[in-house]
Amino acid sequence: MMLVDAATNAHNRKVAIAVAAVIAIAGCLLAILSPWWLVLLPIAGGAFYFMRRKTRRRFAVIAQPFPGVWEATLESQVEYFRKLSPDQQERFRNLVKVFLDEVVITGIRTNVDEATRTLVAASAVIPILGFDDFEYSGLGEVLIYPGSFDDQYQTNSSADARTLGMVGVSHLSGVMILSKPSLVSGFANMSDKRNVGIHEFAHLVDKEDGDVDGVPPTADAETYEPWVRWVGDELRREVGNGEHIDDYAYTNEAEYFAVLSEYFFEAPAVLEKKNPKLYELMKKMYHQNPKRILGSPTRRRRRVGRNSPCPCGSGEKFKRCCKRKSMRGTPLAAK
Repeated sequence: MMLVDAATNAHNRKVAIAVAAVIAIAGCLLAILSPWWLVLLPIAGGAFYFMRRKTRRRFAVIAQPFPGVWEATLESQVEYFRKLSPDQQERFRNLVKVFLDEVVITGIRTNVDEATRTLVAASAVIPILGFDDFEYSGLGEVLIYPGSFDDQYQTNSSADARTLGMVGVSHLSGVMILSKPSLVSGFANMSDKRNVGIHEFAHLVDKEDGDVDGVPPTADAETYEPWVRWVGDELRREVGNGEHIDDYAYTNEAEYFAVLSEYFFEAPAVLEKKNPKLYELMKKMYHQNPKRILGSPTRRRRRVGRNSPCPCGSGEKFKRCCKRKSMRGTPLAAK
């Protein structure tokens, strides 16, 4: 998600004006031959509007203050955010603003509060924080389910309801589904190598080149061959008990990349110790070094007392406001 500052906004405006002017002038000159060419004048206006629409909206969204409940959620539940430098935290906040402005988050038989929306956005931002202008193109909505679901997207107590998240295909193209308890529990323990939100957004990073094949478009020529060779060898070998990578990774190439992405962002020091070369490949594909972030000295966590004024500015006590909204759900055992 490209962030827009004053310079970017001004450059976009100049380009839009130039393009619209060329179209309008061409229409006026060609109108000498036939008045029908005057149709280019409204087309020029349309071109200006189309070229300015996203940039202008993002510029306005980023200029808005960051809501207190979002800040409280990031501070209390997202360790990755807390460990970032102040500059990177500001970038993180701006990406959250843009994401939540452009992607609809809908609860299906469950309540979706601002804390839940913030965790969805954090799941989206963490994998792309190292990219300058990555776009989750095609994603329009995230559905939040009250629990795990089956192949028919139904939530019930049957043994088939084991899916915790998925990127929609076919008629659900452009939609992601996440189990709310699993989304929350993924951030409750940042060392268990499991985070369903990061997992599903890793699939979207992978999908950006058109195929969910376990090879993200961010893999350059130097990284592509050793990565493909490594994954191929991993999926061909016999997997036994005691693997440091979750068994679900060995389903196929796409799941291997998504599961390893959870591992990379949740327990980077462990991954690097177990396999330094694999960690280096992930660093190159994500343009990030989570070990440097999570392994740095812990920045003192801002503590808000239960009876203190809520940092969101509501005037309520923290225990009656954002603390209640940010209550953690119950983890699910199924993968």
